Amino acid sequence: MGERLLCRCFRVTEAAVRNAIREKGLRTVEQVTACTRAAGGCSSCTDDVQAILDEIHGKAPVPAAKETPDNAETRRLIQEAFDKCGRRLFGLNEADVDFLDVQAERVFTRFRGRNVGTSSPSILTLKWYLVRIMSDACGRKMQQIEMNVLDTQDAVTLP
Repeated sequence: MGERLLCRCFRVTEAAVRNAIREKGLRTVEQVTACTRAAGGCSSCTDDVQAILDEIHGKAPVPAAKETPDNAETRRLIQEAFDKCGRRLFGLNEADVDFLDVQAERVFTRFRGRNVGTSSPSILTLKWYLVRIMSDACGRKMQQIEMNVLDTQDAVTLP
C-alpha cells in the first residue's frame, strides 16, 4: 500500500508535507505550498495541510470574525463573478464547473469537460483561477473543494 496522497493536483504525499514542516520549520499553509506545492492547485487539500500544521505546532489562534454574507449570498456572488470573469475562459478550454454548495469559505464544485480529472497544466490553471475569482468576489480566501463523480456524501459532509 502506498503513502497517503494529500494533494492530488501536484501528487504530494502526507509524509512529504510532514517532513517539510518539521525540517524547514514551516508554520503556514502558504509556506507549505511554497515548499511542496501542496494546496497550490485546486485548494481542496488546504484543510488537510492546516490540520497537519495544527497537529505539529498546535492550533493557531482564530482571528476575530468579520461580518460575512450568508452561504446563499456567497454562492450568488461567486456565480455572478464566474459568469462575468471565468465562464468564457472555461468554455475555451472545453470545461465547465458546477457550484454544488457553499459552507462558509468552502465551495463544493464539480468540473465537467475535456481533461477534467487530470493534472494537465491547463486544468490546474483553471482551478487556480477559479479560486482567485471566488476569493476576489467574496473579499476573503475561499477554498474550492472538488467533488468527483465517485465522491459520496460520507466522504464530504454536505447539508
